[in-house]
Amino acid sequence: MRRASLLAALISIVPAIAVAQTYSGPESVEYHARLDRHLVSNTSGGRGILARAADGTLSTFTNAPASPYGIELLAGTLFALDSGRVKGYDIDTAAPVLDLPLTGASFLNGITSNGVDTLYVSDFSGRQLYTINVANLAAPVVSAPVSTGSFTPNGLVYDRAGNRVLVATWNGSARILAFDPVAGSTPTTLIQTSLTSIDGITLDCNGSIVVAAWSGCGTSGGCLRRFDPPFTTTSPALVVANGLSNPADIDFRGDTAR
Repeated sequence: MRRASLLAALISIVPAIAVAQTYSGPESVEYHARLDRHLVSNTSGGRGILARAADGTLSTFTNAPASPYGIELLAGTLFALDSGRVKGYDIDTAAPVLDLPLTGASFLNGITSNGVDTLYVSDFSGRQLYTINVANLAAPVVSAPVSTGSFTPNGLVYDRAGNRVLVATWNGSARILAFDPVAGSTPTTLIQTSLTSIDGITLDCNGSIVVAAWSGCGTSGGCLRRFDPPFTTTSPALVVANGLSNPADIDFRGDTAR
């Protein structure tokens, strides 16, 4: 039997839970399967990155990053975007293992990986995408950034089946772009939406794209919308959730019931 869950980090509204820690500007969420916990970055209040256990209790994973935005778990390291730097922390000990400045970057926001050795990072204000090989944490290799043209990139997700990075864009008539990391060319439009300011993006176990938008949902507030394959520029947006307040990054968890 297949189980799946989708968790959205909300900037303004979070569930009220009696815990030792509290969220403060939660931005990005990443599921850690081995310990069955979610890691949540917090952009304010000095919360750093919190760990949410299966029973809902919160604890501090690390408060080292001052204002972490996107986070990504890869090969035993939790990577976090903190100002103009990509930082890495051992997933078990939270010990710092990487502190990489991206020279010229303006506002690092979204991050994803190919699941093997490479990170992809969006520069929101600079309208660029970075590719970083982290096979050797002592000597990461940063490729020349690729422009997203007139589109402001936010959330990213790696599409393994298509060997591409899907890019959610900000502002009105937001788009989902497709970036070919091999060719390294300017991303092209995959879906033209009627949503405004897509923040988070993920893929579910059926290959559908799920996005978190701040508005333009046809109802009050933000929302989650799903696009089913095969994709066209006019793929319809299917309702997942409405009435959200500034939904940020999202992550999809799919596993086999135990």
